[in-house]
Amino acid sequence: MNTNFSLGLSTGRNIEYGEQDWLRAEQLLRSHDIPTSKMEEGAGRIELAAYGGVSEKSFSQAPHANSVAIRCMGHCELDGLELYTPEGCYLALTMEAAARIQCDRLIVVENLESFRRLERYAWLSPEGSNVLVVYRGDTIFNGRDAQALVLGRSEPIWAFFDFDPQGLMLANALPHDRLEKILVPDLDVLAGLCDTVRGRELFHDQVGGSQTQLDASQHPAVVPLWVLMKRLRSGATQERMASTGTEENN
Repeated sequence: MNTNFSLGLSTGRNIEYGEQDWLRAEQLLRSHDIPTSKMEEGAGRIELAAYGGVSEKSFSQAPHANSVAIRCMGHCELDGLELYTPEGCYLALTMEAAARIQCDRLIVVENLESFRRLERYAWLSPEGSNVLVVYRGDTIFNGRDAQALVLGRSEPIWAFFDFDPQGLMLANALPHDRLEKILVPDLDVLAGLCDTVRGRELFHDQVGGSQTQLDASQHPAVVPLWVLMKRLRSGATQERMASTGTEENN
C-alpha cells in the first residue's frame, strides 16, 4: 500500500500510518467499491455481490458452510412436511433446518457412497423406525457441522462406519449414553468379508494409533467388535458390506 498508493511513511523497515493515511485508505476502498468494514459473520456471496469491486468468492463463507447432508428412512418431517430422499440422492440443509427435523433416531454414516446407496445394505434397514441419516462430512460438507447436529439432538444413535480401528474410534467418540448400535452384518459374514489383503492392511496401518483408546473403551457396542477385530487382525470397508448378512450387531 505504501509503494503503490503512497499510504504511510516509510521509516527504515517500518511503515508509520497517520490519521490522513486511514482517511485516504477509506477513500481508496470506496472508490473501488470495496467494503470499508468487516462483513457480518455468515455473510454469503449474495451479500458480497453488492460490492462491484470485489469477487463474490472473497471473504464470504464457503458455498456449503453451515450445511449438512441428510437422508431419511421411514417418515421424517420438517415443519410438518414429510421429507423424501430417493436412492442415490440426499438433501443438503442448513444446520437450523436440520435441527428441526422430527425423527426417532439417527444413523451416522462415514462414507459418501454408502450414505447415498443405503438401500443396497438390506441387513441395515431399521424397520418400523423413522430415521434421520447424517453424513459424517468431508472436504465439502464440514464434519464439524455434522458433529454439531448430532450432538445438538437427543435421539438414540446408530453408527455405520468402516469396520477398522479408525471406524471403531469414530463410533467410540459418539455420545456413549446415546450410542445404541454399531451397524455391521452378521458376525460370521463380517469375518468372511475381512479375509482380504486390503482388510489386513487397514488393520495394520491403523491399529497403532487406535489400540490404547479402544482397549480402554467399555461401551457394550464397541467392546465385542474390537475383540473380534483383534482376533481377525483385519477389517472391512463399508463398501464390502453391501447386500450381505441379515442382522445388525447389538
